[in-house]
Amino acid sequence: MPASKTERVIEAVKGLLEAVPEAKVERNTAVPEKVPAGGLIVLRDGDPGEPEQSLGGFGGAYYSHMVEVEVYVEDGDAATRDAAFDSLVQEIGAALDADPTLGGLAYGMTYGRPEIDTEAVAGAPAIKTGTITVTVDYETLSPLG
Repeated sequence: MPASKTERVIEAVKGLLEAVPEAKVERNTAVPEKVPAGGLIVLRDGDPGEPEQSLGGFGGAYYSHMVEVEVYVEDGDAATRDAAFDSLVQEIGAALDADPTLGGLAYGMTYGRPEIDTEAVAGAPAIKTGTITVTVDYETLSPLG
């Protein structure tokens, strides 16, 4: 059976993120213990929300699906860590902007700046993290995706 439209949309977002140079991209992985030198991007499936259907129940179901893109950068020097994080966030934005319709799968997507946090790790460099919420608008033939 072919993948659902929802699954194809999420995989297409992952494909865009994989274009970010030097960063490792994973999907729905556990929180990392070690962050690769080029940074780590974790795509979470997120929440498709409630489908909207056309009047009369004819036609497809419309979703504004919020997926989460978690960003991780590790470095002992705060200035270096901040610069690396900012650079990675900009590269993610450029990757997402490269194909906002995901090859025609979606009407478009929107996103904003990440919610940021810095986590101290005993005996290791601090990790700067952020979560970018990406909203993808698309239509499926069925409410089940």
